[in-house]
Amino acid sequence: MPDISTEYMGLKLKSPVIAASSTLTRDIDGLKKAEEAGAGAVILKSLFEEEIRQESGLDADMAFHTEAYDYMAADAAMVYGAGDYLELVRKAVASVSVPVIASVNCEGGKWWTEYAKSIEDAGAHGLELNISFLPFDSGISSQEAESRYFEVVYEVTRAVRIPVAVKIGQGITAVPYMARRLHSTGAKGLTLFNRYYQMKINTETLELEPVHHFSTEDEAYNVIRWVAAVSRESAIDISASTGVHSADVAIQYILAGAATVQTASMMYKKGYSAISELNKGIAEWLDRKEMSLDEARGLILRKKIRQFHTLERVQYINIANGSIIK
Repeated sequence: MPDISTEYMGLKLKSPVIAASSTLTRDIDGLKKAEEAGAGAVILKSLFEEEIRQESGLDADMAFHTEAYDYMAADAAMVYGAGDYLELVRKAVASVSVPVIASVNCEGGKWWTEYAKSIEDAGAHGLELNISFLPFDSGISSQEAESRYFEVVYEVTRAVRIPVAVKIGQGITAVPYMARRLHSTGAKGLTLFNRYYQMKINTETLELEPVHHFSTEDEAYNVIRWVAAVSRESAIDISASTGVHSADVAIQYILAGAATVQTASMMYKKGYSAISELNKGIAEWLDRKEMSLDEARGLILRKKIRQFHTLERVQYINIANGSIIK
């Protein structure tokens, strides 16, 4: 069977399939199962800014108090409150042989710089920054919102030596530009995309409630478009993380230029064997096409570059009228 080993952010992976950050990667047992199933790397369950605050004994109401805010912003309080996560990083690195990538979900703050260094010191091979900044304030421009990403990445990448990836949402106004700027700022990887939890209004209780649902394969096709667009415009390593429910979708991501793919929903539905299924499907496809993984990566950009207008204006193309260039 073809060799499906690859590199992501300079890390050597035995497979392009990564076990995405989720509750399935929150403990050593889950990490070992992911490795045994053939994962090229594992991304630990994200540590949320709110979790650090809670562990520091600061609830949401207290957070409105000025002194409490100052305490939350203190480096010592943040690192101490997240000690359990650092212990998970240490145990994970000692327990599995594949790269261990830590994940932090934050809105921002200079203290992330110190915490990123603590994660590196704990032995993590890489770090994924899930910068969840949602500008609901009409006074915040898109440029100001996006500048926060650059500020965090700049500070973190200068504080650590391990490679840093950034996970962004689909609300970014200019994804290829964002990718290029993040890369020049110091990020080695870009994860497309973050799936924000959605909310619904309970019409009986008149309360907001979270809507929990898995991704679907159909969600991948819009992301494939952006993977191709970013791959064409930036040298940053791309990890595609939406709608990977089959080897066929994983292969499409690779053809569009992704270095790796991440799966979580498929693992929830099929168990850790989903990773083995994806690896097997990718290897069989490469064998059938008689090409290597490196040859397949970005192939669609080299072979069908004239079709790129279909990526940029896909919603306007009338397939029935044969407007797609053959």
